[in-house]
Amino acid sequence: MVGRDQRAVTQGQTHASRPVTAARPRAAVTLYVGFTLLAAALCALVASGMSHELELGGHIAFVALSTVTDLREVRLPVIGHVTLSFVPVLAALIAFGLWPAIVVAAASGLATVTVTRDPQKVAFNVGDYVVSTFVAGLVYLAFVPAHPAFVQTVLPAFAATAADFVVNTVMLAGVVALASGGKPWRIWRENYEWGLPSYMTGATLSLLLAWLYLSLGVPGLVLGVPPLFLIWYSYDVYAGRLRDRQTYSSEVASFREELAAAVRSQDELRDAQRRVATEIERARGIQADLLPRKAPDVPGLELAHRIEFMTEMGGDYFDFVELPDGRLGLVCGDVMGKGLAAALIMTMARSLILAAARDGRRPGRVLSEVNEGLTRDLAGQSAPSFLTLAYAIYSPADRELVVANGGHNPLLVFGPGGLREYPSRGSLLGVRDGLEFPEDRLVLAPGDTFALFTDGVTEARDRDRALFGTARLVAALEATPDGSAAAALESAWRAVADFRDGTPATDDATLLLGRVCDIDVR
Repeated sequence: MVGRDQRAVTQGQTHASRPVTAARPRAAVTLYVGFTLLAAALCALVASGMSHELELGGHIAFVALSTVTDLREVRLPVIGHVTLSFVPVLAALIAFGLWPAIVVAAASGLATVTVTRDPQKVAFNVGDYVVSTFVAGLVYLAFVPAHPAFVQTVLPAFAATAADFVVNTVMLAGVVALASGGKPWRIWRENYEWGLPSYMTGATLSLLLAWLYLSLGVPGLVLGVPPLFLIWYSYDVYAGRLRDRQTYSSEVASFREELAAAVRSQDELRDAQRRVATEIERARGIQADLLPRKAPDVPGLELAHRIEFMTEMGGDYFDFVELPDGRLGLVCGDVMGKGLAAALIMTMARSLILAAARDGRRPGRVLSEVNEGLTRDLAGQSAPSFLTLAYAIYSPADRELVVANGGHNPLLVFGPGGLREYPSRGSLLGVRDGLEFPEDRLVLAPGDTFALFTDGVTEARDRDRALFGTARLVAALEATPDGSAAAALESAWRAVADFRDGTPATDDATLLLGRVCDIDVR
């Protein structure tokens, strides 16, 4: 550093954040400044008694030059105001001796009054300049010969510069540490250790200034002014780069903070996803428990069933209702939509179905009551919801099947008598109240098989987006050699999978089969 810090006393004050302890650093700084001034006075007293060569006009010119250079300053981040006053001080030491150099240094310190009106700050700068100049002068005199040629002053001048650098920056770090509560060594490392090369540059300029004076007198000092302004300009460039580097560092730190925040958000999102997945898995388990695990035993009737959801949960539903008189109710339904919302509506519908069918009511009456309940419960929903539902009652005594269909896929019956299809004659459930659902009554013969299914089976698509369709379903159901319901179910499911050929499912799929056996249960 070519110059000295004029505001070192105040650098740490912004770090004192607790008013209760603020008085303690101020008192410590005041005491530190007092010791600095006392040391400066002793140094000046010792120096005044040492031999020196003094030309009054030249000495005045050096004092004036130090004052002017002290006014040429640049403000560095953290460091504060940096001046060029060290150059004429060292030049005065080379040209005149230690005592004149101390006078120049004291004048340079007093010139800081143009920067700050705080007497304590000005006093510290005066004491700091004098003490560091005195130590530098002792080092210089220890190495320079008694009557040196100018070239013999070069190495001593650089040695004196190193000494001045150490004393000056250590004293600055000390006062900053007292004011801020920081560690002096860390403050020195962060703020001052980089300044030694600049000090050495200043020593070169000091040698040039001293040579110009010794060769040309006071006019020679005028020639030394441009280099001083050049070094000031170089510091201005350095300050800009330092600010840019700090800006870049702050941007990197900000980016790292944003990245860390993004990582934290991602972790929180992952945790939330895990919690949601856990809840969905629990809901999926509950829905699976609501579905029948196995078909009931009904004399003369073989049952087979299968359901697959496109996602973890779905809106398809099938069930068996064992009635008190030995008849069996069979339910197959499909809620508009998929996933959790459809599963919730289907769970609601299941409760309504079981409540309506508990006393063996006719299928048409059951669908009417379920429709009334759904219309009531779904009223006011922001998104429309409805349910297709087929409900049939099978009587093993007379092999009679009575079915009511509310907007669902047709009931298929195939066997020795060929294919029969019973399409829906009722409306969707949950759209409006007051609906009636006509019934179809049919008598089955041994070997007949009836099928209830959802559109996830017949509307399965292949790679060309073609539909599987009812015809392919019937062909697959009739293609079983033994004619059992379980074999027909597997045949149909395999046919759908082969048709899709790896394309993803687009809907939930349910297939419920009942085959009448040749057993007389009457």
